[in-house]
Amino acid sequence: MRLSVFTPQSSQQLFIDLQKLYKGYLSDSQLTTQGLQDLIETPDKLFFITLFNARHLGAVQVTIDKHTATLSLLCIRDITRRRGVGKNLLREVEKQLANDGVKEVQLLLSEISTPEQQGMQLFMQSCGYQLDAQLLVKSL
Repeated sequence: MRLSVFTPQSSQQLFIDLQKLYKGYLSDSQLTTQGLQDLIETPDKLFFITLFNARHLGAVQVTIDKHTATLSLLCIRDITRRRGVGKNLLREVEKQLANDGVKEVQLLLSEISTPEQQGMQLFMQSCGYQLDAQLLVKSL
């Protein structure tokens, strides 16, 4: 079965998987069903999920301002890291953003927890992003 990337509809399985995905990243109040519902339905933001075998393995939130998209809450389940899930998620999101007229994608490194920053920087650079101060940037 292929990985698929899409903007999700609410479901009990989605909330269960998002709780596993973001445990330790989001507060307990954000990990409630209502908190997660608010996350995926935030006005002016897109939320993408990657799915494999009926399980949600990764997610990212995207804010678009004119021709620039800012990524946040990029996370892949620990047990599926280093298997191409994150690269596939980014590639598919970038493809959709480019089709929507976005010219540049960025991620603010300071939004990532300190212990995760180095790994995130290396991962994003392997996906074609360049580090400029605390900002990882890629032209589409």
